[in-house]
Amino acid sequence: MNMRAALPAKSLSFAIGLLSLGSETLWIRTFSFHNESMAKSVPFILGVYLLGIAFGAARGSRFCKDGADLVAVLGLSLLAGAGTIFLGPVLIAVSVELFADARMLHAIPAFLAAYAFAICFPICHHLGTVVKTGATGKSMSRVYAANIAGSVIGPLFVNFFLLQFATTQLAFALLGLLACLVSLAVLFATARGALKSAGIAATIVALASVTASAGPANWLIGAFREYPVAGIVETRQGIVAAYRQEHGGDAIFGGNVYDGRTNLDPRVNSNKIDRLLVLPALRPQPRRVLEIGLSIGTWNYLITGFSGVEAIDVVEINPGYVELMQNYPAQQRALADARVNLIIGDGRKFLRSRAAAAYDLVVMNTTWHWRAYSALLLSREFLSLVRTRMAPGALLAYNSTGSPDALYTAAAVFPHAYLYDNFVIAADFDWRARLDDAGAIDELRRIRPEGKPLFAPADESLMRYFLSRERTATVEQVAAKAGRRLEIITDRNLLTEYKYGLLLFERWGF
Repeated sequence: MNMRAALPAKSLSFAIGLLSLGSETLWIRTFSFHNESMAKSVPFILGVYLLGIAFGAARGSRFCKDGADLVAVLGLSLLAGAGTIFLGPVLIAVSVELFADARMLHAIPAFLAAYAFAICFPICHHLGTVVKTGATGKSMSRVYAANIAGSVIGPLFVNFFLLQFATTQLAFALLGLLACLVSLAVLFATARGALKSAGIAATIVALASVTASAGPANWLIGAFREYPVAGIVETRQGIVAAYRQEHGGDAIFGGNVYDGRTNLDPRVNSNKIDRLLVLPALRPQPRRVLEIGLSIGTWNYLITGFSGVEAIDVVEINPGYVELMQNYPAQQRALADARVNLIIGDGRKFLRSRAAAAYDLVVMNTTWHWRAYSALLLSREFLSLVRTRMAPGALLAYNSTGSPDALYTAAAVFPHAYLYDNFVIAADFDWRARLDDAGAIDELRRIRPEGKPLFAPADESLMRYFLSRERTATVEQVAAKAGRRLEIITDRNLLTEYKYGLLLFERWGF
């Protein structure tokens, strides 16, 4: 049989590119989730994947030189890649249970998948290149172009199609099934019955895996916390999970990182809502409020109770929080408040579309400073944009999550920027003086979400503690505690994500 004529090399090259880069997208998503969305996770897994491609392509080249049965090798390599995609998530979930700190193991399936698919690429070139004057370069370039096209379409296919309706584990199963079907088509091009049987068996297993992964149980994501899962929502923007807690409200994790709790009681204060509740005392009667980062909606619920609020714009990039919020009626009712305008999208893009001096209070529910893309909210450029959208006498408040550079950057943009606990509060006036105002406690008493007073008359000592000046700090005090020269965060230097972010192996016990 003329195998060159029997196999469509360009189509196979396209499929290999799609499968390889499509699965890489899922490995990056999964590995980043395992490592709590650290910015360094993406370049690490990318490096591992490139190593797999390099070693696999070298092995495929040797197969071509050794005169092996290339169709069989091609089919089996595709089958091995499919198997790695199927077994990878299983191995990850098992390793989380058995070796919680050995997260390096989670990169091994990505390497093996890249290795298996890369073996196929030189074989496709070998089978698809016509050794003929004037045709060799053209045939080789077409095979290469097909692979590039598949490599471009693969991530788009996964991100904008599969993950629109599938969970991560189901996307793995569907991509693995596709790899099995391609390998089955290749194996049926050879007369060896054993290989055909292997392809058929693998395809049956693949179909079973798709069926199992389509169920409601999300074992891949649910394996990462010791708490009972209260709900998991996956979107292409990320993974949001709620974990049941006996005290202090359910814990919310976005991208496998703590993102808040559902507690609404200032007496419990398990989620430090006191940082938000002092804001009406510092900026009384805020008419227009901007909230960047909805999370589970706890902050939004409390803001709807601030006296004088007429309109609240809430910008959230991940719609998964809105879906998860259905399990929490109080937060869901607050989101349905007629004054609340929810925008699913990017905060910076939204602000650019808004007129200057629009908001009396801006609250940003920022995530941990070392997470990927956190600099986009903490940078001097973004804070400068926010300031142009603040009305005279307005206030900006956001969580520094322990980064001294976050406060230092705010102080470079605003005349007055100080810490309240770990909150950066910035304005064009020294807001600390208002903590001592006689009417500050009255402003806290006026907080009435859903028309119900948040504080009882007996809570005066608690409110005075919330308004304590001792809970504030200046840039100089923060710098002295940091013990180093503070630096300004910019869009380009990604300071908190890389220079002062977590080391990739810091949480692995290395």
